[in-house]
Amino acid sequence: MLNKRIVFLILLSALLVSACTNNDAASGSDKLSGKTFNISYPPVIQGDADSPNKYHSIMKIEFSDGNAATAAVNDAEGTYELHDEVLVIKFENDNEHLEIEFTDFEESDRDFSEYSTQVSRVEWEMIDYDKISHLRNLYSQLNKEMYIEFLKQ
Repeated sequence: MLNKRIVFLILLSALLVSACTNNDAASGSDKLSGKTFNISYPPVIQGDADSPNKYHSIMKIEFSDGNAATAAVNDAEGTYELHDEVLVIKFENDNEHLEIEFTDFEESDRDFSEYSTQVSRVEWEMIDYDKISHLRNLYSQLNKEMYIEFLKQ
């Protein structure tokens, strides 16, 4: 009888841990799914920080179900993952790969912005430099250690 209880408790614990882990991953995806943001740098002049039209737009991005992300930059299609306070967006085409990592991804204290974050890592790779680049300009606009706002659309 004691062995059955121990086995039952072990199985119940494993089931609860699995359910909590899956819910955390899903909630990160659901948090962004169906939303569109204008990803922007804050203005240089501190007094302009409360004016959304003073923010420098980097790209407009739409998040959808299945962790898909579409940027208005040449209709770049990619994927995203949100875990805890880290958002990773990956764009890829036949010739290029761009991966952007945002850390400290949290709710913004600004009325017109939904999230504040920081670019922590940017990796860009191009296979054939003789072909046209669709992601190089976006890569060159992303400065590490810069704070970014996800402005509501």
